[in-house]
Amino acid sequence: MEISALDESGQKVDWWFIYKVPQLGLGGNNGTGNNQNNDSATGYEYVYYDSTIDANPDPRQRIIAKSNNLINLDQGALDRTLDSVFNSHQHPDPTTGWIIYNDEYPASVGKHDDAAKGHSKGVLAFDTETKTGYWLLHSWPKYIDPEATTYPTPKYGQTYLCISLDLDSINKIAALMVNHQEPQIYDCNIADIPKEADQPLYVLTQPLTSSPAPSSTSIDLQSAGVNLPAGYGKLPFKVIAKNREWNDDFWNDLVGPTLGDDMDDETWIRGKIPPIADSDGIHKTFDIKYINLGPLGAHWAWPETSDHAKWGITLHEQWICIADINRMVSQRKRGGGGIAFQNTILWSALSKTSLVLAPPATSRTDTAQLIMDTQHPNYEAPLKPQQAPGLSSE
Repeated sequence: MEISALDESGQKVDWWFIYKVPQLGLGGNNGTGNNQNNDSATGYEYVYYDSTIDANPDPRQRIIAKSNNLINLDQGALDRTLDSVFNSHQHPDPTTGWIIYNDEYPASVGKHDDAAKGHSKGVLAFDTETKTGYWLLHSWPKYIDPEATTYPTPKYGQTYLCISLDLDSINKIAALMVNHQEPQIYDCNIADIPKEADQPLYVLTQPLTSSPAPSSTSIDLQSAGVNLPAGYGKLPFKVIAKNREWNDDFWNDLVGPTLGDDMDDETWIRGKIPPIADSDGIHKTFDIKYINLGPLGAHWAWPETSDHAKWGITLHEQWICIADINRMVSQRKRGGGGIAFQNTILWSALSKTSLVLAPPATSRTDTAQLIMDTQHPNYEAPLKPQQAPGLSSE
């Protein structure tokens, strides 16, 4: 069967992006308050954008918007895309396969996580007869579990990027994962792929090399071009990845220099990496401290302490990188990677959300104190309440 990303209504689409909001205003300590300017959220709401919207000839329709669906109600693009493969999980087509991986096992797996494996989360799904498939890269721990009846914690913000691909591209991604992302795989079906050493999807499901050579890399690929109108091209993207032996920071030492620009990054900040120069000695990488979806018409705002997403934007060249590894010292010793691509609408929208202005019901004094409390101690530049280093205050 043909496999691709599916949009909010279940139609085939070339790619889509989701930003899930954290639980807000429901008793959790998220630092945002809950008043008429900041909607409460169960943690399953999200904003959405895809290639069909991006190709709309009417520029007024090319917007990232709050979805009418909820992730936990088996609705919308995420569940439709997964269900197209995993609804037939018990009796799949003999040519349909998948590889599911996450650095945190779902509870049903019943195993302890292997810290030597990559800090990587995602799904590769494919069909060998139609040579179609997709790659879903996301940031949600313990997800997905095709047999589960409940969802992982909705407490934190998360990101999801799904790209429709041909089988050749999926094989190239699998080959890269073997030596770089080093994923912790817990559910796989390689369909009718030969169990041979020259078959990347098969090799990916086998035990990892115990001591791989230190390595980081970037490869250029493109989407499959599913349901694109005439004149609208396939999505070019870079897969950027490193393995555990490389032992440097993914964002500061690899993504920034690869994209050749300064970056603002939103990741799980639990380390001591100051906004220092990247390894190229030219550019810098900064941590985003607040997310505010208000500019997108979604009245949600929260500090980075309530966000588990892993994404970054360059400051000039309109690159977006959606990843599964954080900017923190401990993850230098983990494999991981991300997908970088250029899109004016999405880049502009994410640029507007990366704020450090006080969210509703939070004073600028409180905001400044929170930033000071979470600021990496090696960074001693003066901090102004209105704006943190590297971030827009618009």
